Amino acid sequence: MTDPDKPSDRGDQTRSALVQAAMAEFSDNGYHAASNRDIAAQAQANQALIGYHFGGKQGLYLAVFQFISEQVQQHTGSVIAQMKARLGSLPEGEPLDAEAREACIQLVLGLVERMAKLFVSPLFKPAAQLILREQQKPTQAFDILYESFMRPSLQVVTALVQRLRPKDSREDAALLVITILGQILIFRAGRSTALRHLAWEDIGPDQLAAILKRVKTSTRLLLSTEDET
Repeated sequence: MTDPDKPSDRGDQTRSALVQAAMAEFSDNGYHAASNRDIAAQAQANQALIGYHFGGKQGLYLAVFQFISEQVQQHTGSVIAQMKARLGSLPEGEPLDAEAREACIQLVLGLVERMAKLFVSPLFKPAAQLILREQQKPTQAFDILYESFMRPSLQVVTALVQRLRPKDSREDAALLVITILGQILIFRAGRSTALRHLAWEDIGPDQLAAILKRVKTSTRLLLSTEDET
């Protein structure tokens, strides 16, 4: 339990407040238009503390992406760990039996569900907008995202898909993984289009259930070992 009267605890609280305020400011206005003064005002902190804690605006920007990475890892880390454990338990060079295949498929579906819930959440909107900005014009912040959770997660899921579809090359499996994840990302990257086309006002529990039903069905089909035309 932290003591808010301790200098170290107050420093942690100030640092956290600055990161949260910066995420909102960078998300709304972009890096160049965001101002340290506005960020400090939102965080109710002295502007000079941005330099003290982060070395300046660029350091604060990178700290925001480190925070986002940690949040995504907390949300998806357990299922990725289960995938690693499952891969380690599968016999090398042998086809999967029905039970093992279903267990692997369920893990992929579990990751799909967790990512869908995360990406459609209103609370994740500022983080998602920043991730999308970095996708379009990568900076050092994208390196943080990719190396911290994207690359390790994609590698594990791709390896699992290769076990489910042993005839696929590594590239084919990687493309399939991107296709599966793209079904989820469209509800954030193309949210306005999706809502208008579906005649939805927003994505609530009922809409999320409909999304998950459709995405899980198509994911299961994509993981089939049948030849594709």
